[in-house]
Amino acid sequence: MRAIVSSPVQSESFTITGRMVFETEPDRSQAVMTVPKAGSAGSDGSVKMQIIGDGTVMYMRSNMFGSLPGGRKWMSLDFSFGQELNTPLPANGDAKGELELLEAATGNVRKLGKEDVLGVRTTRYRGTIGVSENAERLREEGAEDLASVIEENGRPLQVEAWIDAEGRVRRMRIVSSQPRKEGKGSVTVDMRMDFFGFGIVPEIDVPEPDEVFDATGLAEDKLGLSSDD
Repeated sequence: MRAIVSSPVQSESFTITGRMVFETEPDRSQAVMTVPKAGSAGSDGSVKMQIIGDGTVMYMRSNMFGSLPGGRKWMSLDFSFGQELNTPLPANGDAKGELELLEAATGNVRKLGKEDVLGVRTTRYRGTIGVSENAERLREEGAEDLASVIEENGRPLQVEAWIDAEGRVRRMRIVSSQPRKEGKGSVTVDMRMDFFGFGIVPEIDVPEPDEVFDATGLAEDKLGLSSDD
C-alpha cells in the first residue's frame, strides 16, 4: 500500500508505504509500514512500525515509542472499548471489504477500460461516495458520532477499483480530502493498495504476553471511559 498525504496550502507532502498480509481464520493481519520524517528515531530518518491485528486487539512495535514500561517490546490496544463510543473498530480488512466500498459509491460508476495490474488483466472502475451516503454507511456500522462529524465537515470520497476476470480486486484507490482543524485549507490522502498472493495461508503469531505493554487502560482514561471498579 502507498498513501500520499498532502496539504496544498501548507506545501506539505509525505508518503506512507507498507506491506500487509491477511488471515481470515483466525481473523488476523500483519503489516509493516514506513513514514518518512526528519529527525525520527530511524537511522534513515523514518518512522517504522510493525502492526499485528488479532480481532479487536492491535499490537504495535515502533522505533517512535522509545522505551516501554518493563522493557516490553510491543504496545497493545483492545479497541472493543470503541463500542462505548459508537466508533468503528479497526478492521483487518481485505480485498472483499474494499470491493464493498466501491459498491457504496453513488452516481454513475464508470468503467474506464482495461489495464494490467502486476501482470494481471483487469477492468478499471471509478465512483464517488457522497457525504450523506458515507455517513449512512458509518451509521450502519454503529459509528453514530463519526457519521455526524462526516455530515458536518466531510467531503465526497473518490473510489477506484481494478477487478480481474474472476471478480477479485487487484488494486484499490481511495482519494479523500478533509478540512484542516485550523480551518486553513485541506488535507488530501491519496491511498492505493495492490492485492496479490490470493489463496496463501500466512502464519501470523501474536506477541507473548510478557512482551506486551497493554495501553488500553490509558486510552480509556484519556477518553473518560474507565470505571470506578
